[in-house]
Amino acid sequence: MNEHGVLLIHGFTSDPSGMRPIAAVAESLGYVAEAPLLRGHGLTYRDLRGTSWDDWMADVVQGLERLRQRAAHIVVAGFSMGGLLALETAARYDDLDGVIALAPALRIAHPLARYAVLARGWLPFVPMGKAAGYSDPAMAIGDTSYSRLALDAFVSFYRASRRAERFLPRIQAPVLILHAERDRVIRPEAAAIAYEKVSSTEKQLVWFPRSGHALLDDVDAPDVLAHVRAFLASRLPQPPDPSASPG
Repeated sequence: MNEHGVLLIHGFTSDPSGMRPIAAVAESLGYVAEAPLLRGHGLTYRDLRGTSWDDWMADVVQGLERLRQRAAHIVVAGFSMGGLLALETAARYDDLDGVIALAPALRIAHPLARYAVLARGWLPFVPMGKAAGYSDPAMAIGDTSYSRLALDAFVSFYRASRRAERFLPRIQAPVLILHAERDRVIRPEAAAIAYEKVSSTEKQLVWFPRSGHALLDDVDAPDVLAHVRAFLASRLPQPPDPSASPG
């Protein structure tokens, strides 16, 4: 069994490939990585219809249990909806070594989000505006997430985002929260709320001035990954200081 592992949770309409940058950083430090595919994701947007927060949470728990077979110490990291799932996981399990929440989805920015419940019965799918996630819309060309979303699944996600503040105080593990100041998908106040509400004595909130929502792919990505690396490295045992005097 490896000593250290990281559970990687992708975002809504995305898939585990979106978390590869963190997987590469973690594995370079000696972590093993587990990246569950959330139900309804990874193939066609039509698969997302009929899935819910409970399904995705169950997928995360199963991924965590698989990782426990490979690692004794675990950090959970998630992006956007995955960041919210990571925080809920930390609220449920008090033995985690850390949590990394990138743009945690506590406050969805779209002004019509709250009205999606009214349309889900007659409008099953709506287009995704991928360009909104990037500081430069041209960068969205390589985005592999779904081009459309299922409204019933989105409503389940939205409702979970609105009740998240209830469980945040149960989190005591070390927390790193990363968010873009120019995020137009998840309002920046989401990160501030998460930082304020968690009970962790070791917590850090880092802002990125240039990127949009897509923190791992946009212009600030190198700085984002540097902070992720530092946090993961801090969870590892520190080598003895050769300059320290014995006894």
